[in-house]
Amino acid sequence: MKKIVIKIGSSSLTAGSPKLSRPDMVEIARQIAHLHQAGHQVIFVCSGAIAAGREILPSIKTNNELPPKQMLASLGQVRLMQLWTEFFGVYGVLIGQVLLTRHDITNEKSYLNAQNTFSALLEHRLLPIVNENDTVATEEITVGDNDNLSALVTKLTGSELLIILTDQEGVYTKDPRLHADATLISKIERIDDAIHILAQGSSNPHGLGRGGMKTKIEAAKLAIESGATTVIASAKVPDVLIQLAAGKPIGTLFTPCKISTH
Repeated sequence: MKKIVIKIGSSSLTAGSPKLSRPDMVEIARQIAHLHQAGHQVIFVCSGAIAAGREILPSIKTNNELPPKQMLASLGQVRLMQLWTEFFGVYGVLIGQVLLTRHDITNEKSYLNAQNTFSALLEHRLLPIVNENDTVATEEITVGDNDNLSALVTKLTGSELLIILTDQEGVYTKDPRLHADATLISKIERIDDAIHILAQGSSNPHGLGRGGMKTKIEAAKLAIESGATTVIASAKVPDVLIQLAAGKPIGTLFTPCKISTH
């Protein structure tokens, strides 16, 4: 059995729309519940709070200002957890919420407390659902994106596998949206300058995500440095989480090894 961190971004939770996609969320819950019931220890890093908030107050314009974003995150986090409680409840899986900031991960006392919280949740067979505490995070203490948060949680919990699901199949030799001859890189053993160059920033057309492939590569680097195997794959692949947990070759695999410095 494995300890697995699964990160799913807003684009996969919304199916590319401005609203949460209930069918996609139910499918994610089904797969995670399958892993949980198979005996794996699963930690779920989940975006989507701001998207959920915008569903409730669609007229709010944030204009990249922090207070309205934090308000939407506060409103949406409640909705998001209500939905996950309902969807995971169908499969008899109980969830617990963990909201973190960078301070919680870099401060020694808070770090140990977070470790103990995760240990207690997993020991009692609860599913921790993790998000950044957007409602109180300032620039000084924010992680900034859930890709890197998932890697930090992987290290904090000593997890063996980090799965990052997105709307792309993995890391390509070129941007596949612009180049028809782009090919998927199935395995990366070293993250060097050439890999970073491939990871050009991208964004969701509805402004819901904060990452792109750039932050996913950064997260993979952090995770494999802590000894965890990392995979970037598409959430659209049938049973993708179940297959990856079984070791099937899907997406781009990053093997834990020494990374060249910049």
